[in-house]
Amino acid sequence: MKVCPDYAKIDDKTLSKIKTLENELGVILLAYEKTPSYAKMQDSDVIKLKEVERSMGVTLVAFS
Repeated sequence: MKVCPDYAKIDDKTLSKIKTLENELGVILLAYEKTPSYAKMQDSDVIKLKEVERSMGVTLVAFS
């Protein structure tokens, strides 16, 4: 079972546009081949997820 979508295959011109937008917005953008469906989670599960993130020093993204 594939959990995470593949990163988009983009050309240099598109990459430049994305980098420009990142600089304008002050964020990091990730480009995926197809739009992922983020998991709908109960509040108690989100709390557990955030606890693991804090303890491991990572950012987790939940897909369904």
